[in-house]
Amino acid sequence: MGNSSILMPLKDKRFRRFYSMQLLSDLGNWLDFTLLILLISYQWGLGEIAVASYIIVYGLPWIIIGPFASVFVDRWSKKKVFIVTLSLRILVVLSYIIAPNIYILLTLVFIKGILASLFDPARQVTIKILIEATHLSKAVALTQLSLNSMKVIGPSLSGLLVAIIGFKTTLIIEALLFLFALLFALAIKIPSQNNENESSPMQKTKKPKFIDELKEGFSYIIKNKKLLLTIITTALSFFIIFLYDGLIVFLSQDIGLSEAYFGFLISFVGFGAITGSLLLGQFSFWKSKPLTTVLLSFLGSGIVIFLMGTGAYFPKYFPVFVFFIFAIIIGALNGTQNVGYGFILQKETPSYMLGRVSSVAQGLQNFTMLSAPLIGAFISRLLNVNAVFILAGTLAIVISTIVLFITKIRDYDSNSKEELYQHQSNI
Repeated sequence: MGNSSILMPLKDKRFRRFYSMQLLSDLGNWLDFTLLILLISYQWGLGEIAVASYIIVYGLPWIIIGPFASVFVDRWSKKKVFIVTLSLRILVVLSYIIAPNIYILLTLVFIKGILASLFDPARQVTIKILIEATHLSKAVALTQLSLNSMKVIGPSLSGLLVAIIGFKTTLIIEALLFLFALLFALAIKIPSQNNENESSPMQKTKKPKFIDELKEGFSYIIKNKKLLLTIITTALSFFIIFLYDGLIVFLSQDIGLSEAYFGFLISFVGFGAITGSLLLGQFSFWKSKPLTTVLLSFLGSGIVIFLMGTGAYFPKYFPVFVFFIFAIIIGALNGTQNVGYGFILQKETPSYMLGRVSSVAQGLQNFTMLSAPLIGAFISRLLNVNAVFILAGTLAIVISTIVLFITKIRDYDSNSKEELYQHQSNI
């Protein structure tokens, strides 16, 4: 068990301000996500294609722009990245109010996606700069806690606010959240990581070219097998999650849940994720084998997904309350997997290239997330919803078992390779 609380990083004034900025930004993002779906589907009366287009357009910058823009994130002051991206997000959100049609709205969404693809790598780098190595796992867990808790609070709050005060006023509140986040960003003192120990070997000998820095990020991922396996496994995990995620509503109908109970089912997943993040942040036994932790979480979630699909076929043997237990377990396992992933990303990557590495990882995850729903919908029509869950669970079990075997045989879950890479780069 850890010798200190998960809240230990918050004792640092700089991290408290940074974390406050994170919370407000994450809440604003989830308000935004739900508000635009409500605008497109309820206020404008557009159908599934328009909603799908919105989700795809938001994710595209992570894939086609993020990896290239992350080179500049690694070069620039992280504080300036936060200030510029939050300031522009305020303007984009206020512009939603006067957007006359879906095409202008999607243009604004694309711009906001670009800003998010700059903000998140800068966030990853800042965690590593501000926090001592001994408290890194706790800082990563707190970041996942912010993401998971706002994922629960944001959608519920946005629907409530729209019902009470209307769409435009709710957008103004969202803009104010980003404004308060900006104020915290202005107050953060973030030291530069470009000291003798944390600067790129490439930067010590010459002024690097853009393409060389981009290649350096990709090259580091390929050379570090532990990091490579973590990124690929996490991307495949996201693919599997989004294979069935949009179909949960139909599974819940098959097992006889009403709309209200379906909302509770989704909330249980969110609360499970919060619990998983808190537990892994509190304990430290897993830090010696973080990739194994990620893979075991992936394996466990695959088993539960498989059971959910099987249970929908045999409702006599799987009472409704069992599915709520499944929802909590899946959420908790996803939470522990995300904390483990974030810890490996931070631990295995030098801060001078963390922006590039995290952006490549995010781009790969978003690519799988965008492609999975269409495949899941096709399989559902070809077979049925339950079959998608069984297939997704089987894929998760097979992939995690294979990677666990490879990791064990090749001893990839050993100590950090960051120092070894830096030493080899300087030879």
